[in-house]
Amino acid sequence: MKNKDKFQILLKISFTSCILFLILTSLSMYFYPGGTMYNNFMSLNFDSSNNSYLHFMNFFSDLGLYRSWSGSVNFLSSILFSYSLLSVGIGIICYYFAIHFLLMKSKELIKFSKIGIFFAISSSIGFIFVGFTPSDLFLAEHMFFVNLAFRSFLIVMLIYTYLIFKSKYIPNYFSLIYFILFCLVFYYVYILISGPPLPAVALGNSDFFTPNKEALFFHVISQKIVIYGLSFSILYQIILLKKTKYIDLIE
Repeated sequence: MKNKDKFQILLKISFTSCILFLILTSLSMYFYPGGTMYNNFMSLNFDSSNNSYLHFMNFFSDLGLYRSWSGSVNFLSSILFSYSLLSVGIGIICYYFAIHFLLMKSKELIKFSKIGIFFAISSSIGFIFVGFTPSDLFLAEHMFFVNLAFRSFLIVMLIYTYLIFKSKYIPNYFSLIYFILFCLVFYYVYILISGPPLPAVALGNSDFFTPNKEALFFHVISQKIVIYGLSFSILYQIILLKKTKYIDLIE
């Protein structure tokens, strides 16, 4: 199989993976039994008054809970969420292997691209296992994979901002897109480390501290901006890269 064919297949898989992520997470939100961290903490018990997903108060990870904050078993929503992140992991790997083909003409850039692929795979592993480690059952493991996913992706963004800027074959505005993505991911990693504190969640949903509603809102909105920003920007890049002029660059 020619590299041009591989390039196009990888882009198609990446595009499909992004679309699947958006569809599966939307379905997961629809089937989420309800409840938020804030309501649960305030009542010191499960809150069954809300039976839907709240975009401004529920994390993406709430979709993967074994038991939702309303106390209901979260079977269907968690399955959909797990497969959405599996799709993301596959899509990230395929996308950066596709970009790798565009950089193969430069021996200098290809070395850095291999480092970028390493961290892209690391990030993919993180995203995949976020979906398979519900935070109400495996909090420490869940947070480890969240940090692995976003911190690795931060390095990926930095590397490819440089690589695309230096490349003679990819327009510099792609580098600008990557720099914006880098800023988004850096912002979210900063929020994870230094943002308004959220309460520690004990296993078994007990022994809670009272959370700050504004802090929860801030964290949730920050996460939504970053995740949707990354998703739509990568979709946009894939659409551009599928043009004939980029395919013809592949040897």
